Amino acid sequence: MAIMFVRAQVISRGAGRGIVAAAAYRHRARMMDEQAGTSFSYRRGSRELVHEELALPRQIPTWLREVSAGQAVAKASEVLWNAVDSFETRADAQLARELIIALPEELTRAENIALVREFVRDNLTAKGMVADWVYHDKDGNPHIHLMTTLRPLTEEGFGRKRVPVLGEDGKPLRVVTPDRPNGKIVYKVWGGDKETLKAWKIAWAETASRHLALAGHEIRLDGRSYAEQGLDGIAQKHLGPEKAALARKGRELYFAPADLARRQEMADRLLA
Repeated sequence: MAIMFVRAQVISRGAGRGIVAAAAYRHRARMMDEQAGTSFSYRRGSRELVHEELALPRQIPTWLREVSAGQAVAKASEVLWNAVDSFETRADAQLARELIIALPEELTRAENIALVREFVRDNLTAKGMVADWVYHDKDGNPHIHLMTTLRPLTEEGFGRKRVPVLGEDGKPLRVVTPDRPNGKIVYKVWGGDKETLKAWKIAWAETASRHLALAGHEIRLDGRSYAEQGLDGIAQKHLGPEKAALARKGRELYFAPADLARRQEMADRLLA
């Protein structure tokens, strides 16, 4: 059944991760890490790859348009993330944000692709963000991996991670303080913060629920936290592909006592 599962993580060198290797794994492809001079190949898992796209905003710099035009998705992804890797010089640089999102099992593959495209268009590319996403399905556990850059695109490569907040007049907002009578410019993180992630979860739930309704399904998703839903302290654990497959076959699953207690409490409170 459809579950509300959206997890965000940052891919960073500080955690010992490489962005090109991460992209190769998600695309189930071979890619060359130009900075490390190392090739990564994950083609053995290609049967899990259902679909892949590199969604770009309407306005993109010339360099990205030229390197992505006519290229296979995985190749364009390789070029993009090598450019990011080359631009970031810090040893602990944050390279990308990834969203892992469970797709509704009730929808067909074509319907899920349409769902993801709408979410990406309205929440990412419309705001100037790149969305490199892949659709995986292993043992009936459909989900996407979506990676986006943490800097805006520019003709020179990439811009700053912190950008001024603009007012209605298009000028940077300023906060006047005693020591700064002309005002201090207000900045925001271009790639989004915790509030952005909360907004994305709400948007995903609303978009998925609409697509489920259009397909004739009554189930709906809720992007609010359990606390906001009045279910504070209750966590619904993602089953993973193995347990999800067993559950669909009607097999009895074992849960640790604490996990079982949380699930029972959730059921009781939902039925109250």
